Amino acid sequence: MKDPAGAVAPAPPPGSGAGSPAPEGEAPTAPLPEHMSGLFSPTRARYLLLVAVLLLAGAFAGQIMHNVLLGSSWGAAMSRCLGEAPTAGTPAEFSDYLQNCTGPAEQRRALVSLAGASVVMALGVACLWVLPLRLLRRAGPMSVASAQWQEHAASVAAEMRVKRVPEVMWGSAWLNQPFTAGRPGRIRIVLPLGVRALPPAQADAILRHEVAHVAAGDVTLVWLTRGVWWALPPVLLVPAAGIVLQVWLQTRRNPLVPTFSHGFLWEYALRAGLLLAVAALVSQLVLRSREHEADLRSVRGRPTAGLEALLAGQPPRTRTWLQRGLANHPATESRLAVLRRAHLPLRVSLLDAAVIGLLSAMAMDAVTNMAETGFTGTPLIPYARLTGALVAGSLLAVGWGVAVWRGILADRAAAPLPRLALLVLGISMAAGLLVQLERTGTAARGSLFGWSLVGTVPLLTLGAGTLSVALARLWGWRRGGPHGSSWGWGAAVGANVALFVGALRIGQDGALFFAALGWSHVIDVIELSGLYSVSAASTALGLGGVALLALRSALRPDHAIGPPGLPGRIPALPGQMPGLPGRIPALPGQEQRINLYAVTLGGVAAAAAVATRWAVEPPLARHNAVYSTQFDWWTAVCAGLVCLVVLLTLHGAGGLGDALYAAPLATILAAGPLWARHATSWHHPWGAAEHYAIGPLAQLALFLLVLAVPAALLPTYRIRQRRATLLGALLTAALTTAAVLALLRSGTGLLELT
Repeated sequence: MKDPAGAVAPAPPPGSGAGSPAPEGEAPTAPLPEHMSGLFSPTRARYLLLVAVLLLAGAFAGQIMHNVLLGSSWGAAMSRCLGEAPTAGTPAEFSDYLQNCTGPAEQRRALVSLAGASVVMALGVACLWVLPLRLLRRAGPMSVASAQWQEHAASVAAEMRVKRVPEVMWGSAWLNQPFTAGRPGRIRIVLPLGVRALPPAQADAILRHEVAHVAAGDVTLVWLTRGVWWALPPVLLVPAAGIVLQVWLQTRRNPLVPTFSHGFLWEYALRAGLLLAVAALVSQLVLRSREHEADLRSVRGRPTAGLEALLAGQPPRTRTWLQRGLANHPATESRLAVLRRAHLPLRVSLLDAAVIGLLSAMAMDAVTNMAETGFTGTPLIPYARLTGALVAGSLLAVGWGVAVWRGILADRAAAPLPRLALLVLGISMAAGLLVQLERTGTAARGSLFGWSLVGTVPLLTLGAGTLSVALARLWGWRRGGPHGSSWGWGAAVGANVALFVGALRIGQDGALFFAALGWSHVIDVIELSGLYSVSAASTALGLGGVALLALRSALRPDHAIGPPGLPGRIPALPGQMPGLPGRIPALPGQEQRINLYAVTLGGVAAAAAVATRWAVEPPLARHNAVYSTQFDWWTAVCAGLVCLVVLLTLHGAGGLGDALYAAPLATILAAGPLWARHATSWHHPWGAAEHYAIGPLAQLALFLLVLAVPAALLPTYRIRQRRATLLGALLTAALTTAAVLALLRSGTGLLELT
């Protein structure tokens, strides 16, 4: 990895010119989008995801060292527990005994693994001082800039809300690029001497760009990422050396031949090299995104002429694809294009999708494995898979979800559905599950739970990404409210977390059931992952939150929300063209009718489902309350599913946004009367109401995630409002009636028999 220089452009050699650091007399331009920092920054989320993957690789090295040093005692503990296990009792009792017996040995293995990650982290933190100091020394003898420069840097820092003002330094005569570096708490901006010969506006642009890096809070994170990258290789070499030493101690012969003839070390070396190469390329990609963000932050609300003139004065450079991949900074023409069309960096590129998918898959599986080891024998063991899904899903929500939302809002929801980026996201997640370091030695059975995880998790993540885009487009077209508010973006992050964590969690459950039951029991897996899942409550809660956000967005169509930094309330002008500020072409009041139309479809689906269920009672449910209840649940699911299908049929991919609130609404409206019919006979009526709400919503969530993938391939249809209302209502009523009748005549095929 190269040291990040944070350069704006090579400075010309010193010459004549006025060296004032601050331009004056220029009218500020319109505000450009302000890139969110902290929790809402996709760039920061990608850095954190990369650091997490590298630390988890160190944890796997620690696990191998545990096997080398303590493998014998661990194996003896496992054998003892299996030998002393009671032969009588239920499978649940046997599992509890085994968990409690093997818990201490497994927890020790987890602690040793964490020690490997801790060593990588400690060395990475140490590099926070070593690597910047090395770069500062390479800059040659430095001198402190004059008080005028220090005061101007303080003024810019105050404008950008930087608490600790960086110190401005002059580099040596051979330094030709400015950069920002330093240990935490003492960051320095090092400028070439040639900056003093630049016109005032260009000199100010360089200083503001460097301060923007400090304001983004990414200087320390960049150096930490590089420090962890440099710390990982020696840690990964320790297990290989331990295996060689172990072979020598056991055989007292040359250990190289028997050691390297074993496939484990070759596979380990290949996967480790691939991880380090991917990490290096990802780091360079994020560095280039960071430069775009610094450019836009530095000129927010100010003239862009100085920075544009500085960039335009650079000679054109031809780069090979390898040079572009390893470059710390984007091409000059790319930076100029971003300055002139500030929404360009807000879009998610194919490379961004590949990176976030690959790293999130690696993080999810590694965290899940470590949690299952460390939680053994504790009350936390049921939450092991949830832990992995929560870590990866949260980073996906910011690194992918928020980035997509910002791009859609920047385009005023007129951008096409990023189908190719979604496909790349799913493919890269499958690749991440297969190539990650933790899978060394297990290639024959694929990823966790065999190959089933490779089939379920990418598919459902694709569905979550599609639903996230649909919700963002609904938000961008119809929602009113203050732009860039903490509540608004907090709700956006929360909705994306619910979508991605839920998708990963359902994917893990589905993989487990597919591995246990086989691919021939698809219906059973669908039920066990949705309606009868142990995590049905959290799934239903997540879908309910997303539906409420979608409904709130749909019922306030008077204004469109703008991206951060642009005017928040932009009225919808009739006939306005897509891509211009505002919304899609619409007649006054048209969107309100569309919203009421989607809600109407949900009501029609619920009414048809309830009426059909009350009219027909299957023979096997007449004297079996358990079967009758399950038929009620599936009837409510049918109402939401038919509403989803009708919206997709009439409007194509454009119906997904409305389906996010109309389909759950149909399910809840159907479940309420079905529960109320037995209200006087329930022993615990409110507990029964909870089951009637949770189970159908959890099953509907699974169907939404799965059907969103083919729905993304559909075009967006436009249909006249009156015709859509009549046709939609008739189609919904007919399909719902047919679906419920088919359900009631299906026997026990969809019922839980135990």
